[in-house]
Amino acid sequence: MFKKVMLFLVTLLVMSAFAYAEDKFTISGEVIFSGDEDIYVSLLTYEAYKNYKKERPPAPFTQIFKANPERKKTGRTPFKFVGVIKGSYFIISFIDENKNGKMDYDRWWFAEEPEVSYKDVMFPGWYDVKFEVNKDITGIELKYFE
Repeated sequence: MFKKVMLFLVTLLVMSAFAYAEDKFTISGEVIFSGDEDIYVSLLTYEAYKNYKKERPPAPFTQIFKANPERKKTGRTPFKFVGVIKGSYFIISFIDENKNGKMDYDRWWFAEEPEVSYKDVMFPGWYDVKFEVNKDITGIELKYFE
């Protein structure tokens, strides 16, 4: 009897590990730009979105691409978020022109540095910019134009 119970528990544990692994996805694309500044790309949940102007860049899904001459030549840099749990998200990127490690806003909360988002709209609200992650998403382009 003990062996059957242990076998059942081990089987249940293995099955739950596979089920948990299936709920994680990859989001990838590239940033298209000109210039030679650091670029930040953030994948935000609703909670992080509510505070993104105050707490930029938020963890855990933020990638920082340091300026370098090779990247400047191509005008492109790839990004990839791995282990993203099923849900609603928003992607935003900014160019850190003054190299202070954060996005700067004026007193009316207008961006003082270039920023672009996936599903870019002029005055983004959560329901305008969110997208659902329930599978891997590739080919996202975040384009900066001068």
